[in-house]
Amino acid sequence: MRTIQPPVTADWTVNEVVAAYPAALPVFGRYGIDACCGGLKNLREVATAHNFSLDQLIADLTQAISPPETVLDVRPDLAAGQDPLTKILATADTIGVGESLVILVGFEPVPLYAVLGQRGFSHQSERTSDGTWRVKFTRDV
Repeated sequence: MRTIQPPVTADWTVNEVVAAYPAALPVFGRYGIDACCGGLKNLREVATAHNFSLDQLIADLTQAISPPETVLDVRPDLAAGQDPLTKILATADTIGVGESLVILVGFEPVPLYAVLGQRGFSHQSERTSDGTWRVKFTRDV
């Protein structure tokens, strides 16, 4: 079961953000914010103290904790009798470490797990209520 965390807001403390989203730590590092001494301050206080944009900080944190997903729906290709593997592999090559490629397909693409696994991807699969398989491949290396 997947736990969904709430979005980061200005009222969260630095320590709360880091505890909920360890991937946020490098963002704080880029801003010169440490979780030790400044960890008890909320993001609004930290942005004011360091004289930078609160909105930009929250946007950067959100980007770090929710890396972008590229969604590729290959159902139309398959319906047209086309093999989508070349398109999938070309798209996978554009995915950075920590980013994800989501494939939408009408069946579980089991052979694709090994193909993309050899390229440094892990996967999570789910079948949606309409029967579509949504497979999220995340580049680990």
